[in-house]
Amino acid sequence: MKNLELRKRLLTVVLTGAVALSGLAGCGNTTVVATDEPVSETAQVEENEVAAAETAENKEEAAVETESNEPKDYGTLYVAFPTGNIRITIDILAKQLGYFDEEGVKVEPVNLAGPNALTAIDSGSDELDLLTVGFVPDLQALASGYDLAFIAGTAVEGGAVIAKKGNADQFKDASKIINVDAFTNAKLGFVRNEASWVVTRQYLLDNGVDAATIEAIESEGSGNITYYADETETAQAVQKGAIEIGFLPLEYALLYADSYDLEIITAAGDLLPNYVCCREVTSHSKLNEKRDAFEAYEKARIRAWEYYKKGETDDTVKADVVKIVSDYSGKESDYVETYLYGGVTKFSCDPNASGIKSYSKAVYNSGALADAGLDFNTYDISQNISDDVYKNALDELVKEQPDNEFYASLEKLYDEYK
Repeated sequence: MKNLELRKRLLTVVLTGAVALSGLAGCGNTTVVATDEPVSETAQVEENEVAAAETAENKEEAAVETESNEPKDYGTLYVAFPTGNIRITIDILAKQLGYFDEEGVKVEPVNLAGPNALTAIDSGSDELDLLTVGFVPDLQALASGYDLAFIAGTAVEGGAVIAKKGNADQFKDASKIINVDAFTNAKLGFVRNEASWVVTRQYLLDNGVDAATIEAIESEGSGNITYYADETETAQAVQKGAIEIGFLPLEYALLYADSYDLEIITAAGDLLPNYVCCREVTSHSKLNEKRDAFEAYEKARIRAWEYYKKGETDDTVKADVVKIVSDYSGKESDYVETYLYGGVTKFSCDPNASGIKSYSKAVYNSGALADAGLDFNTYDISQNISDDVYKNALDELVKEQPDNEFYASLEKLYDEYK
């Protein structure tokens, strides 16, 4: 990718030199006069230089033509494709539609996630190059000294704040989205480290609730929060009135809405737009070793993202996307369609550097990283964000399709959240 651009630039230099030399040699002459006089040494040198430039030009032209006609090959990336996980829909589409192959990177799916995946990446193991799901575990690993680099996104937002059906309005506020006073006095419940609570907690702090009040709410035994083992228990507690407000991943809020009489107070994304969910993370050492492969990988993903987005307005494309993801994951097509196009998940390949910075602080302030040994309020996480990988891939697509409105919108998105 970069080598081709370099060769083109070199070719331009050679061509310019050749033209300049030819122009100087023929300046003011319109007729070639035959002569028996010997050619001067200076003229012979100039002639040799022109010939050499022309030879170099021809070689470069042949090299560029050969390279442009040859399939791109940036090597292989071993990428986390956790079995049955459809949050990696964009990666699934890029693979099944052949975009990775077209961009010259071979992607080998690996059924690996969590701490084992992060350890494989940090250790330099050939087992895995890129993790595609999770974010809080990434921060925990970072705090433990792991060498990590965030290069792009998988999804954003995805949380919900819920109440029993008929009770949601009392917790809403037209000017502030949620009624801050009502929230600080209500009985709350969720699974530990639930993202929608992390976001809500930060929103309360940003809207006048002091840290001491939040700490009192979270205090186990005397506070307002009950922690549950899983999302089902949380939904049942809301239904029974054991808690007034619950915090769930959006898919559970929608899934349990009828069976447990739930109503959404607000999507967590309304409190913190575009907050980061799963990030694409590798190590700096792997990135340095395989940068061209990573850029080709992101280029293919952006194309797949575009195809997915077309499904929002084109039923034929939507049906194709649903079938591809359903067949690959083994999930029922109705579930896949709801998950992909029913407002459950918001896919985004954008790195969202500003979101990484703000959400890592929110997670830390929530106590989720209390034992991590790293203060994310003061730590400069920008040193672990390599969003130029995504930007280079996007720039290349824009260059190839300058009139593509979707790519133009992604440039604006990148600039807004960089």
